Amino acid sequence: MLRDTLGFPVPDFARAELGCGDHTKLKPTPFKSDNVVVLYDSDGRKLLAILSEVQQKKDDDKPYTWPLYLATVRDQLRCPVRLMVVCPDTATERWARRPIELETGGAVLRPAVLGPSNTPVVDDIDRAKRLPELAVLSAAAHGDNPAVLKAAESALDDLPEHTRLIYYDFIESKLSVAARLMWEELMATGTYEWQSDFARKYVGQGREEGRAQGREEGREEGREEGLEEGLAKGRREDILRLLEAHEVAVEASARSRIEDCSDLEQLDTWFTRAISARSADELFD
Repeated sequence: MLRDTLGFPVPDFARAELGCGDHTKLKPTPFKSDNVVVLYDSDGRKLLAILSEVQQKKDDDKPYTWPLYLATVRDQLRCPVRLMVVCPDTATERWARRPIELETGGAVLRPAVLGPSNTPVVDDIDRAKRLPELAVLSAAAHGDNPAVLKAAESALDDLPEHTRLIYYDFIESKLSVAARLMWEELMATGTYEWQSDFARKYVGQGREEGRAQGREEGREEGREEGLEEGLAKGRREDILRLLEAHEVAVEASARSRIEDCSDLEQLDTWFTRAISARSADELFD
């Protein structure tokens, strides 16, 4: 009747059987979105609930759990809902934009996706200070633009120390190889004047380490190696600080694995995972 009378498409099938009509979960599985923002009018009526998800990589479970998030919040708040997905890279952004078909030929969920392709270019310092989180995302997406990096650096100056450290390192971890080399070159040559006390502190440390290593080695190759090792050392310390701040237990074997690693690319991957990790094993899995 669904197909022949009502005209809805039904796929070719080999057999049909009755399924359970009771959809109550006696042992509920916890489902949590990253954030929910509820908008109200002047009379206190709910206008819209915005569910935000930070998606670091493709996850085949999300096309099934995202509709569940929306349905649950819609039932709880009794208002329209919207899903917004924030993606740090182009591949994940393309994946998140794919429509999610909820029923054959019927309802389709189309997430609102923010990624590198549509992240605004924030190169104005005043705007960056008003919207520091947007400035951080802009720097991660458009790090090949020195004005964008300068604006983001200025925005960090007014933030709490712990937040600044996370944002500062997040930007660095998302820069391309070319953008990171440009950033380091600008800092090393002194042609790029950072304004905040926070940036001057860490940039100054990096310059001094580079000079000391250069004097010790006496050649350009030595200084480059010293700078790379200095960056790796800083990244190792950042990973351990993040885990400590999140009260994540770090066993001796995990700590040794982190402290023995000198691969910047690997350390950057671990740092990104440490931002949301709930156990040390999640860094390496």
